[in-house]
Amino acid sequence: MSDLIHGGDLISASVRYDIPIENWIDLSTGINPCAYPLPSLNVNSFQRLPYQKPAFDEAVIRYYGHKSFLACSGSQQVIECLPRFLPALTVLLPEIGYQEHRHSWNKHGYECCFYSADSRANAVNIIEKRLSEGKPFHLVVINPNNPSGLCFTAKQLLAWAERMPKGGHIIIDEAFIDLSPEQSVLSYYDTFLQLDNLLVLRSFGKFFGLAGVRLGFLFGAPDLIKKIASHLGPWAVNGPAQDVAMVALGDQGWHVEAREKVQQNSKATLALFTPLIERLTFNKQAIRMSTSSTESVFGLFSSWWIETSVALTMYEFFAQRGVLLRVITERSSSAEFAGYSLVRSGIIDKDNSVVVDKLQQVIDEYILTLN
Repeated sequence: MSDLIHGGDLISASVRYDIPIENWIDLSTGINPCAYPLPSLNVNSFQRLPYQKPAFDEAVIRYYGHKSFLACSGSQQVIECLPRFLPALTVLLPEIGYQEHRHSWNKHGYECCFYSADSRANAVNIIEKRLSEGKPFHLVVINPNNPSGLCFTAKQLLAWAERMPKGGHIIIDEAFIDLSPEQSVLSYYDTFLQLDNLLVLRSFGKFFGLAGVRLGFLFGAPDLIKKIASHLGPWAVNGPAQDVAMVALGDQGWHVEAREKVQQNSKATLALFTPLIERLTFNKQAIRMSTSSTESVFGLFSSWWIETSVALTMYEFFAQRGVLLRVITERSSSAEFAGYSLVRSGIIDKDNSVVVDKLQQVIDEYILTLN
């Protein structure tokens, strides 16, 4: 099989498998399938240069609780440029996670080392050891980790930031934290303000289901925020994106309903996959579900450790029938997962009977091939 298609790339999937884009069920991302309903947009948002509106700033501050922020065209934009603004130190990253972090640090010439994204105990031991050495370094944490689901408490992360040797920074990617905002380090306002080595990335598109809007945020020390903002230029966020965000960020009723619905959709999606995972586990072709579902709140994705050859076969079988999964083949340092890859599935809207029936059919067909 040729290279795996990147998550969300339905255009490439459509070409490779000769299936129209509108006929796909995209489970390769962690985007809310029940998106925020788009508000009416003022034509001026399309006609005027998109200087950042005071009302947009106010909506961001109310939702996230912090004034020192940079709005950007998706958090990916900051991930790509952040290394050029930080000291040239070793970077400690999760060995499995959103790979654009690793690519960006490597591209800028940083030395990278890694901690386990599967075992909290292993990760804590490695991070604690580095802190105890007293040498500055940069620590990247994806919280919760995509795709392993590993989570750290906000208090743990803040404690590490307080102990970080001078010059080092902790970069926390909270792209999936909106389902449990109280777990964000941003919720510890006073402590966060006292730290000048803590940077937090937030994503708008995943929870609100509007990835195409391309909107993200960086929170951190004002001086560093100003430097990065200057690098991005005066029009980092387009006008329509600002208008959509102003409404969506302030709609507290929708936030509550969306969190409940995501959990319901997550449970429903997991229920569809459970017979298949149980069969693979019985055949010793799957080890266990990742922490994304066993140790944290039901969320926008679930992942399973599956024997690599089986994972690739499963990916191909589903793709040929218009269901796009995500297979992560990066190696885990844990001997327990040697020869296994992570298969990640997003969630479906349980009220969309067409999607539910199609996914059920594909899963049932694949189970038959295992008999």
